[in-house]
Amino acid sequence: METQLTAFDEIWKNHKAYLFNFIKTKIDDQYVADDILQEVSIKLNDSLIRNVEIKNYKAWLFQVTRNTIADYYRSHKMNTISKVNEVVSDDNSRACICDLSGFVIKEYLPEKYGKPLYLSDIEQIPQQEIAETLNLSLSATKSRIQRGRAKLKDMVSECISISYNNRGQISDFHLKKGCELPQELKNEMDRINLFP
Repeated sequence: METQLTAFDEIWKNHKAYLFNFIKTKIDDQYVADDILQEVSIKLNDSLIRNVEIKNYKAWLFQVTRNTIADYYRSHKMNTISKVNEVVSDDNSRACICDLSGFVIKEYLPEKYGKPLYLSDIEQIPQQEIAETLNLSLSATKSRIQRGRAKLKDMVSECISISYNNRGQISDFHLKKGCELPQELKNEMDRINLFP
């Protein structure tokens, strides 16, 4: 039991803030957002107690979070068609914006900036750990992440309006009228069922 609590504390500490930021992009009410976050934490704890095999905690937590938000909208009978489609991620629905962001970062940014940005914003790895992995100083790592964000923003701002959360990470986007996306980007959006 003590090992499960330790595991829970570590997993939750690593993902809580990012999950809460995601919830706030879908739920306007602060109290409801807090309740959903707590419900997700309970589901994580229950799964750890039951020894459910979770290979990727981040992906699992985001799936549980999207499902919990969808359940909230269903139970409150709010415009469920649009809201549920925005948050549920399965074979017939939209994916998390982070799925497309990761693709764009990997495919369109120089590796020098793309790799640290991907590890920071998509994989949610602490910057000190990224610095050690890439054999860089912490200040060089921070600089590359910031420059990667700036390059990403410059690259897509001509055709796409981007919204960022309070951590500087992409939370939403809208295609501007008259712009044509590259075919490989359209293919990826089709693959993950994400349509602007």
